[in-house]
Amino acid sequence: MKKLVTFGDSWFRGVGAHWTSETLKEEYEEHAFTDVADSHSFRTILCDRNNLVNVNFSDRGSSNQKQFRKASEYFIRDANIDNNSVVLWGLTSVFRTEVWHNKSKKYENLFLPSDYSKFSQMLAILHTDLQVEVERLYYQIELFNTFFKHHSIKNYWVNIFNEHNFPKKVDNLLFDGVSLLSILIRDYEENNAYHKSKWDDADRKITKAKEQKKVNPYTGHPGKDSHMQLANLLEKEIKF
Repeated sequence: MKKLVTFGDSWFRGVGAHWTSETLKEEYEEHAFTDVADSHSFRTILCDRNNLVNVNFSDRGSSNQKQFRKASEYFIRDANIDNNSVVLWGLTSVFRTEVWHNKSKKYENLFLPSDYSKFSQMLAILHTDLQVEVERLYYQIELFNTFFKHHSIKNYWVNIFNEHNFPKKVDNLLFDGVSLLSILIRDYEENNAYHKSKWDDADRKITKAKEQKKVNPYTGHPGKDSHMQLANLLEKEIKF
């Protein structure tokens, strides 16, 4: 059976995808991170419509770094090379990363900057530059493009919150690089700020999305109608 392999953050994971304008906050919070929300995500809709098995690595709070690591483990370490797979990869904020923690013995997500972490603040101030991170992201994309092409695996990228100014055009970047957020609100002008995808972000586009009820007012994630809209749009772009 053909697989849809998905990478991304909470928008791809489907956090809060059960939300409608009638959903009370208590009901939203009860199901936001459960299979109830997951069942309404656009990746689930795409799989149901096209008879696909979803192998999902997208996760809440995930960084691009985490997704590249997950892809390396799945395709290279575990040798899951199957040209009957289609890869759909969502690109999130470059102001996220992950670090290995010796105490917990696992990788931990890190937002830059974070009010709760002096280490995060130090990284953001001294070691993080937007365009440098975007350029590094571009070369990671092209590296995996080469890998997928070599193994005859169809793959697609899509920006989630931001339009990234890459050094060169990425041919398989969907919607000519226009972000899913911009498409949902039909606002294609440059944003007034780079959306760092924290729940308290208040840039023009996420504020507009909340006003249009394209995302919920609690965590800023797309709701049921938006996921259906995204599924319809993506299905026109992807060759399964």
